[in-house]
Amino acid sequence: MDEAKRTLLDLLEKIAKEQKYVNNTVDLKEVSAGGSNVTSALFLSTIRADDKPDLKLFAKVALLNDHARKMSPMKCPFTTELYFYTKLKKQYERIEGKHNVIEDHRVRMPNLYGCYDEYLSETLVLEDLVGQGFENYDRQQPADLEYVTAAIDLMAKFHALSLAFHDDDPVGFKEASDTLTLDMSKMEALVPIVKPKAMANALAAAEGENREKLEKFLKQEPCLLLKFMDTYRSKNRNILVHGDFKPNNLMHRRRNGKLEIVLMDFQMVLDGDPLRDLLYFIFTATDEAFRRSHYRAMLNLYHERLSEALQRFQIDVETVYPKSTYRAQLEEYSMVGLTIAVIVLPMVLVEEEDIPKFDDDYNTDDFVVQGSKLYKERLNGVINNYVEWGLL
Repeated sequence: MDEAKRTLLDLLEKIAKEQKYVNNTVDLKEVSAGGSNVTSALFLSTIRADDKPDLKLFAKVALLNDHARKMSPMKCPFTTELYFYTKLKKQYERIEGKHNVIEDHRVRMPNLYGCYDEYLSETLVLEDLVGQGFENYDRQQPADLEYVTAAIDLMAKFHALSLAFHDDDPVGFKEASDTLTLDMSKMEALVPIVKPKAMANALAAAEGENREKLEKFLKQEPCLLLKFMDTYRSKNRNILVHGDFKPNNLMHRRRNGKLEIVLMDFQMVLDGDPLRDLLYFIFTATDEAFRRSHYRAMLNLYHERLSEALQRFQIDVETVYPKSTYRAQLEEYSMVGLTIAVIVLPMVLVEEEDIPKFDDDYNTDDFVVQGSKLYKERLNGVINNYVEWGLL
């Protein structure tokens, strides 16, 4: 880590020169993500110079070692995020400018000040949003209707940008899509590795009749975990999804009475199915009571907001993602929410002390963690919802 800090300090000095901070001082402080980031060391920095406003920055430095990277079937998260900030984000901003999209309708993402792309030492330096009044979402608190509505609106605008990018520059989009497509054979090879441990943890958390219902669901063939894996496929809809759209990858503030949300952490952006982001967010962000009252409305809201976002680029949603197709996909993926609760939710709600260490002893199934007390409550809430919906 000392070497990583030196690399970061060198990068900060370079940024200071680029921003014309002469005779500057650089303060650097490592901060905790409270369990919401497990692959990077995080830092806050302030660059000061006479007659200049303080430049407040946020830095991410790679922690994953070579062994952990080789064990994962996913693309290197730092390679993906560097590509997003240095290539894709610039295309998105160009397209928003070309179509004169007003500020309130743009996708708010952190600005990049500098980066370092050497393997095992990847570093990103971004604007510090905390210094602008933004807060991290508490990953262990369920989101309310206002927050979920705003987040789904942001998601729809993010997806619309990739459709507009494809419409504007099909060749450039194909390059991005090819770069951000996963090797599905490697993803599917994960199932027999993670399934036994994930099943055991989930069944241990299920209560009463829920345990029997969950066990029956998990034993179905073909394996329903593969349906979740299927959301990593593009379905030829030309949508690049965030891939990890959950509350702790969002930041928010209230300004002039309006809730503003910023999208963070682009380490898993991929050419995938939009329902991956939508279902992933709903089942990691909300609780049983929220879904009982608002689940169907939120599914409808996504397609409505996608249509509105596409209109700003003069694209008709019915030509790229018809409502009939969307409804058919919702039916096809009707059980994915329960799979997300089994596979993803334990890590989202994990206690900080139980986060796996990505060291030389790391194994792929270490990412399947023991569920917390809160996970037990949330999992049973998901099962209860599926029983009420007549799907379990």
